[in-house]
Amino acid sequence: LRQMEQNDPKVKELLNVARRLEGMTRHASVHAAGVVIAPKAITEYAPLYRGAHDEIVTQWSMKDIERMGLLKMDFLGLSTLTLIDDCIEEIKRTTGIELDIEDIPLDDAKTYQIFQEGQTYGIFQFESSGMRDILRKAKPQRLDDLIALNALYRPGPLSSGMVDDFIARKQEKTEVKYELPELEPILSYTYGVIAYQEQSMRISNVRPTFSARRWGRRRPT
Repeated sequence: LRQMEQNDPKVKELLNVARRLEGMTRHASVHAAGVVIAPKAITEYAPLYRGAHDEIVTQWSMKDIERMGLLKMDFLGLSTLTLIDDCIEEIKRTTGIELDIEDIPLDDAKTYQIFQEGQTYGIFQFESSGMRDILRKAKPQRLDDLIALNALYRPGPLSSGMVDDFIARKQEKTEVKYELPELEPILSYTYGVIAYQEQSMRISNVRPTFSARRWGRRRPT
């Protein structure tokens, strides 16, 4: 390519233009659910503009906003919450029973049986065929199991064997071992498997090579 640039004026011009364009912002876009939170008016921290639908948008990217110390939160809608509310209303209409969702225990055996059988159609984040297959294998018995399986159901853990390891340890087919005794209180509720980013952050403080703040800068976004 370097030789072509030296010998062909058109290639040289093309590469010069490409170098000037490289790294430039292609277009402005708006996060579907991102909200920037600041202690004072946003105009004191970042430039703003109006988007295509007249919404107020920062001119800075997400990373620039974070560098300024502002908080960006993603507020997402979830139709499952509406479905739960509709079910409660329908139960009241048809049976006269007023059900309080907060009163349903988190250790209800019949509920976990539904998960263990993979009968989770319509349950947010547990309804895909792959997840239902894992639920049937893992036989979750507590809320921590469901949370961990949801966190581990990602391409990386699935391809690396972490999910299989988690299931084997949970079912006591594989011994749960800790490289250091200090790791047990951090990893015991996930059977010794690192399922969460927060666990990695706590582990970094067991034998610290990074402070929690420095580790936070290196975590994936």
